[in-house]
Amino acid sequence: MIDFISSPFLSIVTPPIIALYYGSLDIWGDEWAIFRDYKETHEAIFTYLAIITTVILFLKGVAEQFRSKISSKYQNILQAMVAYFNELVKKKRDRFFQKARSLKPNTDIFKAITHPKEQLEYALDGTKRLLSNVFNLESKNIAITIIRGSEKEDTWWYEFKCDEQKQHTKAKVIMNGNSTAKYCFQTGESIFIPDIRKGVKEGAFLPSERSKKLGVGSIYCKPVRVEVNNIDYIYIFTIVVYGQFMCTPYDEEECRACERLLDEISDRVELELYLHSMKTFKESGGK
Repeated sequence: MIDFISSPFLSIVTPPIIALYYGSLDIWGDEWAIFRDYKETHEAIFTYLAIITTVILFLKGVAEQFRSKISSKYQNILQAMVAYFNELVKKKRDRFFQKARSLKPNTDIFKAITHPKEQLEYALDGTKRLLSNVFNLESKNIAITIIRGSEKEDTWWYEFKCDEQKQHTKAKVIMNGNSTAKYCFQTGESIFIPDIRKGVKEGAFLPSERSKKLGVGSIYCKPVRVEVNNIDYIYIFTIVVYGQFMCTPYDEEECRACERLLDEISDRVELELYLHSMKTFKESGGK
């Protein structure tokens, strides 16, 4: 609707057509039979066009204002994303710089410069700040975790938590219940649920005491499977927001934009999980 009202076609075509009609009524209204013999009809048309013109101009003004706000919001999101990735790159670059200055010829370079655990912790903290700033979320309402486990042994635990002091539903309970984490693990694809109430109804979200208490929220999950020399490292990256929505649930465009942002974040986390898995494999002697 907004795109149609603000379209150049409507702005270019409508005014001259209406002006031509008004001018014809004013100049030839008493001479042309088509006007003179159907005055009541043209009075109705005139009134209708006047109302439509007023409404279109009003809605066009609202639409332009709305577009301006959306453009500004997307610009802020883009700037925040750039800042987020720059922070992650700077963190790694600074570490490389410091380690490079003291490297010895026989140093294990991979061990010296690769610190995925530290980088992942920094990435999760940065993600929390990013979401808080971009979507105006309260930091206390954001929970970011990475579950790791073994499907064969049915053992699951939290490999990373953004906030170690917060209580989380046990990882095994989540992976054995009707949870978003289990759903995305089974499908092998990421999933974004803007409104967790819908997830509960569809059996794709396992309510916790916190989610039951606060009622609303959003969740994003992405499974990551890393194979190192025939050993599988399985992770579930999850972002949950309690008591607030990440975006407007019924706005499809906003939801898609939000999901794209979360996909970009999860791709960056996935890269670090690859390094984390390889380092774990090396340090465990390939077990």
